[in-house]
Amino acid sequence: MGNMLCLFAAVGILGVAPGALAGDAIHRTTGTIKSVDLMQHVVTLKNGSTYKIADGVNIRRIKAGEKVTLTYSGFGGSIEASRITPAVD
Repeated sequence: MGNMLCLFAAVGILGVAPGALAGDAIHRTTGTIKSVDLMQHVVTLKNGSTYKIADGVNIRRIKAGEKVTLTYSGFGGSIEASRITPAVD
């Protein structure tokens, strides 16, 4: 029984590892903030793009009208921004 559990664990790890290692590429975009939803932890740019903001990223100081650069990636079918910085012109 113990060997069978080890086999299932190994199969589970191998099944997850390729997706975790491949991951989606990291991208950056620059735009002007249209709105910030603190409850949902979502930022919308004036061009209509919406980004879920990763846990741990402080968005309380972000205000509508600010030009920012978002660093984001796709993970599990959703787009999540891991960093927001003021845009440099």
